[in-house]
Amino acid sequence: MKQNESIDVRCDMATMHDFFLNKIDESIKGGLYFEAAWLIYSCLENRFFRVLDKYKRNCKYCVNGGKCRKGSNQLAIGTKIKCVERLYNADVSRVRSSFSAELFAEVRLWVKLRNKLMHNLLSLEHYEEHFDNDFKELALNGKKVVDDVYDACTKFRAAFFEPGYEFIFPESCMEQCPCKPRNQ
Repeated sequence: MKQNESIDVRCDMATMHDFFLNKIDESIKGGLYFEAAWLIYSCLENRFFRVLDKYKRNCKYCVNGGKCRKGSNQLAIGTKIKCVERLYNADVSRVRSSFSAELFAEVRLWVKLRNKLMHNLLSLEHYEEHFDNDFKELALNGKKVVDDVYDACTKFRAAFFEPGYEFIFPESCMEQCPCKPRNQ
Protein backbone atom coordinates (compact mmCIF):
# COMPACT_ATOMS: atom_id res chain seq x y z
CA MET A 1 0.00 0.00 0.00
CA LYS A 2 1.07 3.58 -0.59
CA GLN A 3 1.99 6.00 2.21
CA ASN A 4 -0.51 8.83 2.75
CA GLU A 5 1.76 11.18 4.65
CA SER A 6 5.03 12.69 3.52
CA ILE A 7 8.27 11.52 5.10
CA ASP A 8 8.45 14.83 7.01
CA VAL A 9 5.01 14.31 8.54
CA ARG A 10 5.86 10.71 9.45
CA CYS A 11 9.13 11.84 11.08
CA ASP A 12 7.26 14.52 13.04
CA MET A 13 4.75 11.91 14.20
CA ALA A 14 7.53 9.55 15.29
CA THR A 15 9.16 12.39 17.24
CA MET A 16 5.83 13.21 18.87
CA HIS A 17 5.27 9.58 19.87
CA ASP A 18 8.78 9.34 21.32
CA PHE A 19 8.08 12.50 23.31
CA PHE A 20 4.88 11.09 24.79
CA LEU A 21 6.34 7.65 25.51
CA ASN A 22 9.25 9.34 27.31
CA LYS A 23 6.78 11.57 29.16
CA ILE A 24 4.94 8.45 30.35
CA ASP A 25 8.23 7.00 31.65
CA GLU A 26 9.14 10.29 33.35
CA SER A 27 5.68 10.55 34.92
CA ILE A 28 5.91 7.04 36.35
CA LYS A 29 9.45 7.62 37.65
CA GLY A 30 8.30 10.89 39.22
CA GLY A 31 5.25 9.32 40.87
CA LEU A 32 2.85 11.25 38.63
CA TYR A 33 0.63 8.25 38.02
CA PHE A 34 -2.53 10.17 37.15
CA GLU A 35 -0.62 11.98 34.40
CA ALA A 36 0.93 8.72 33.17
CA ALA A 37 -2.49 7.04 32.99
CA TRP A 38 -3.92 9.97 31.04
CA LEU A 39 -1.03 9.90 28.55
CA ILE A 40 -1.28 6.12 28.17
CA TYR A 41 -4.99 6.42 27.39
CA SER A 42 -4.29 9.11 24.79
CA CYS A 43 -1.55 7.05 23.16
CA LEU A 44 -3.77 3.96 23.03
CA GLU A 45 -6.57 5.96 21.46
CA ASN A 46 -4.19 7.37 18.86
CA ARG A 47 -2.68 4.00 17.97
CA PHE A 48 -6.06 2.42 17.27
CA PHE A 49 -7.13 5.49 15.30
CA ARG A 50 -4.00 5.23 13.14
CA VAL A 51 -4.69 1.56 12.35
CA LEU A 52 -8.24 2.43 11.34
CA ASP A 53 -6.96 5.37 9.33
CA LYS A 54 -5.13 2.94 7.05
CA TYR A 55 -8.34 1.07 6.24
CA LYS A 56 -11.26 3.44 6.50
CA ARG A 57 -10.85 4.95 3.04
CA ASN A 58 -12.00 1.54 1.79
CA CYS A 59 -15.19 1.53 3.89
CA LYS A 60 -18.23 2.74 1.98
CA TYR A 61 -19.62 4.33 5.15
CA CYS A 62 -16.49 6.13 6.35
CA VAL A 63 -15.75 7.76 3.00
CA ASN A 64 -19.19 9.39 3.01
CA GLY A 65 -18.38 11.62 5.97
CA GLY A 66 -19.11 9.45 8.99
CA LYS A 67 -17.58 9.90 12.43
CA CYS A 68 -14.39 8.13 11.38
CA ARG A 69 -13.83 10.22 8.25
CA LYS A 70 -10.26 11.14 7.35
CA GLY A 71 -8.70 13.66 9.69
CA SER A 72 -11.32 13.16 12.35
CA ASN A 73 -10.88 11.38 15.64
CA GLN A 74 -14.43 11.43 17.01
CA LEU A 75 -14.90 7.75 17.80
CA ALA A 76 -14.71 6.59 21.40
CA ILE A 77 -11.70 4.44 22.24
CA GLY A 78 -13.91 1.39 22.77
CA THR A 79 -15.34 1.80 19.28
CA LYS A 80 -11.86 2.13 17.78
CA ILE A 81 -10.72 -1.04 19.53
CA LYS A 82 -13.86 -2.88 18.42
CA CYS A 83 -13.39 -1.77 14.79
CA VAL A 84 -9.79 -3.05 14.69
CA GLU A 85 -10.88 -6.24 16.46
CA ARG A 86 -13.58 -6.78 13.81
CA LEU A 87 -10.87 -6.67 11.13
CA TYR A 88 -8.88 -9.17 13.21
CA ASN A 89 -11.89 -11.48 13.52
CA ALA A 90 -12.58 -11.15 9.78
CA ASP A 91 -9.08 -12.53 9.24
CA VAL A 92 -7.59 -9.41 7.63
CA SER A 93 -4.05 -10.72 7.28
CA ARG A 94 -2.11 -7.61 8.34
CA VAL A 95 -4.22 -7.10 11.47
CA ARG A 96 -4.32 -10.83 12.26
CA SER A 97 -0.52 -11.17 12.07
CA SER A 98 0.11 -8.11 14.27
CA PHE A 99 -2.52 -8.21 17.02
CA SER A 100 -3.93 -10.96 19.22
CA ALA A 101 -7.23 -11.64 20.93
CA GLU A 102 -5.35 -11.44 24.23
CA LEU A 103 -4.05 -7.96 23.41
CA PHE A 104 -7.55 -6.69 22.61
CA ALA A 105 -8.80 -8.13 25.92
CA GLU A 106 -5.85 -6.62 27.79
CA VAL A 107 -6.50 -3.16 26.31
CA ARG A 108 -10.26 -3.30 26.94
CA LEU A 109 -9.68 -4.32 30.56
CA TRP A 110 -7.16 -1.53 31.13
CA VAL A 111 -9.50 1.06 29.57
CA LYS A 112 -12.39 -0.22 31.70
CA LEU A 113 -10.31 0.06 34.90
CA ARG A 114 -9.08 3.51 33.90
CA ASN A 115 -12.61 4.75 33.16
CA LYS A 116 -13.96 3.31 36.41
CA LEU A 117 -11.19 4.97 38.40
CA MET A 118 -11.66 8.32 36.63
CA HIS A 119 -15.43 8.25 37.16
CA ASN A 120 -15.02 7.25 40.82
CA LEU A 121 -12.59 10.10 41.28
CA LEU A 122 -14.95 12.62 39.71
CA SER A 123 -18.00 11.47 41.65
CA LEU A 124 -16.45 11.87 45.10
CA GLU A 125 -16.58 14.86 47.36
CA HIS A 126 -13.10 14.10 48.68
CA TYR A 127 -10.02 12.25 47.54
CA GLU A 128 -9.72 8.74 48.94
CA GLU A 129 -6.31 7.49 50.04
CA HIS A 130 -6.45 4.31 47.98
CA PHE A 131 -6.60 6.39 44.78
CA ASP A 132 -2.86 7.01 44.90
CA ASN A 133 -2.15 3.28 44.84
CA ASP A 134 -4.92 2.65 42.29
CA PHE A 135 -3.42 5.20 39.89
CA LYS A 136 0.06 3.77 40.46
CA GLU A 137 -1.15 0.28 39.58
CA LEU A 138 -3.09 1.63 36.60
CA ALA A 139 -0.04 3.49 35.26
CA LEU A 140 2.35 0.56 35.74
CA ASN A 141 -0.05 -1.89 34.06
CA GLY A 142 -0.86 0.67 31.39
CA LYS A 143 2.81 1.10 30.53
CA LYS A 144 2.99 -2.57 29.60
CA VAL A 145 -0.26 -2.33 27.64
CA VAL A 146 0.84 0.73 25.67
CA ASP A 147 4.21 -0.89 24.91
CA ASP A 148 2.42 -4.03 23.66
CA VAL A 149 0.08 -1.95 21.49
CA TYR A 150 2.98 0.05 20.06
CA ASP A 151 4.77 -3.20 19.22
CA ALA A 152 1.65 -4.55 17.49
CA CYS A 153 1.14 -1.30 15.59
CA THR A 154 4.78 -1.22 14.46
CA LYS A 155 4.46 -4.78 13.21
CA PHE A 156 1.14 -3.92 11.55
CA ARG A 157 2.52 -0.83 9.82
CA ALA A 158 5.48 -2.74 8.38
CA ALA A 159 3.16 -5.47 7.07
CA PHE A 160 0.58 -3.01 5.75
CA PHE A 161 3.12 -1.19 3.59
CA GLU A 162 4.74 -4.30 2.14
CA PRO A 163 4.97 -4.01 -1.65
CA GLY A 164 2.03 -5.57 -3.43
CA TYR A 165 -0.38 -5.61 -0.49
CA GLU A 166 -3.89 -4.63 -1.52
CA PHE A 167 -6.66 -4.41 1.03
CA ILE A 168 -10.27 -5.31 0.36
CA PHE A 169 -12.57 -4.19 3.15
CA PRO A 170 -14.63 -7.16 4.39
CA GLU A 171 -18.32 -6.49 3.81
CA SER A 172 -19.12 -8.01 7.22
CA CYS A 173 -16.96 -5.35 8.90
CA MET A 174 -18.41 -2.56 6.79
CA GLU A 175 -21.93 -3.51 7.79
CA GLN A 176 -20.96 -3.11 11.46
CA CYS A 177 -19.22 0.24 10.92
CA PRO A 178 -20.35 2.89 13.43
CA CYS A 179 -20.62 5.31 10.50
CA LYS A 180 -23.29 3.21 8.81
CA PRO A 181 -26.57 5.14 8.78
CA ARG A 182 -29.01 3.62 11.25
CA ASN A 183 -31.83 3.31 8.72
CA GLN A 184 -29.89 1.02 6.34
